[in-house]
Amino acid sequence: MPTHITREEAETLYLPDGQTVAEAIAGFDRFSDLMDTRFRIAGVPFGLDSLLGLVPVAGDAITGVAGLYALGTAARHRLPITAHIHIIWNLVVDVLLGSVPLAGDVFDFFFRSHRKNFRVVEKHLVKRARRHHKRMARARA
Repeated sequence: MPTHITREEAETLYLPDGQTVAEAIAGFDRFSDLMDTRFRIAGVPFGLDSLLGLVPVAGDAITGVAGLYALGTAARHRLPITAHIHIIWNLVVDVLLGSVPLAGDVFDFFFRSHRKNFRVVEKHLVKRARRHHKRMARARA
């Protein structure tokens, strides 16, 4: 069963705490969009991560620290350790490869670690919501 869902589905899929998946990660969705895909040049999306990455060392350090928002979101929703490891891996790759002069700037433009981390969190919350839905359906039967 695929875990990537449309915004409409996310608004109707409820977690055990009563929130929809969309409500639970709305702020993180806006943040990851701003960091990775908010702007476009010639149809290619990019965000603040790509722009800040142009500033040697400090830019990648700032976006790396900003990326900890994903880890906080995963912790707040008590996601499994595998999700935390996946998020940390994406952040480390982004910071290390993004800090390479010139090649790192191109890498930052396409890697989009914040959107990747959004999808990690979304995937785990969708799975949780679907399990909750099945439990509720069995309880009603």
